[in-house]
Amino acid sequence: MRSLCVSRRALAALAVPAIVGVALLTPVVAEPAVAAVAAESAVADDLASAACTVTAAELTWGFKESFRSYISGSIAKGSWEVEDGATYETPAFGWPDGTGDYDPATATGEIAFAGGIQFSGHGGLLQTRVANPTLVFAGPGSAQLLLDISGVAMEDALAGDEAVEEFDQVPFVEIDLSDAVTAAADGTVTLTATDAPTTITEDGFAAFGNYEPGTAFDPITITVSGECADPEPEPEAGTAPDEEPVATPTQTALADASADGDADDAGTIALIAGGVAAVVAALVVVFVVRRRRAASTGAASTGGAPTEGAPTEAAPTEDGSTPGVEQ
Repeated sequence: MRSLCVSRRALAALAVPAIVGVALLTPVVAEPAVAAVAAESAVADDLASAACTVTAAELTWGFKESFRSYISGSIAKGSWEVEDGATYETPAFGWPDGTGDYDPATATGEIAFAGGIQFSGHGGLLQTRVANPTLVFAGPGSAQLLLDISGVAMEDALAGDEAVEEFDQVPFVEIDLSDAVTAAADGTVTLTATDAPTTITEDGFAAFGNYEPGTAFDPITITVSGECADPEPEPEAGTAPDEEPVATPTQTALADASADGDADDAGTIALIAGGVAAVVAALVVVFVVRRRRAASTGAASTGGAPTEGAPTEAAPTEDGSTPGVEQ
């Protein structure tokens, strides 16, 4: 029997139609579009994009003029004292040496101050302490002042309850910074807000209890200076940082095909094996069927009637001679 040998090149040739067919039937997967990076606003471009470290900050605030008048007036006959670095110069309290950070590009940050005020009146029955203010910048034109508040309400003291209530870092007043001025140059930033309006919050009312939410408190003056780090470089337009390109199935197949040595051989054989198996099996079946048909046709021709034009053997006569043959 003749052996059937198919070379690797032949197998590869047979596999080409199968591979092409698979490629044509494979849906094309579009790579996701890379989102373009929006440009920074003109103001943000002029300011440092990284938070700036506060090098100097000062807060000047009268708290609430009507409350001061009540404490020092003829009814409460009280007073106040400053402590732990806070100052007082009529008509405002002061907190110097604030520390923290501020991001001028987003108008966010926190600056903390040390020091407090102790209010007392009615022969010591009224005791209220406000201390350690923290400025929390919440975006353009907006900020809050947080305070530690503790004390005994006069009503409680008159009822004989002298337990001290303490509230830490209460968002006490909202600050309107619409007119604040921010400037940046040569790696530094300054913020100045003069007599910015303030109003007591719901939380402030819950902790202090003397004024309804939304009541105006004294205006506040804030001055801030800071040093800023160099901004990070902007990504090129049309590219998104930290995103890896997504490989399509075709790119993946090409990458696999570029492997070296034995890995390439094994990958080639594995790739064509599935497609070639069906093709080779079909060829073998066709070959066998054709051989069997040819064999059946030959057998039928040998055992049947003479074919046209073939010589025939004449029957001998009675005398033993063959017609047409001289004796």
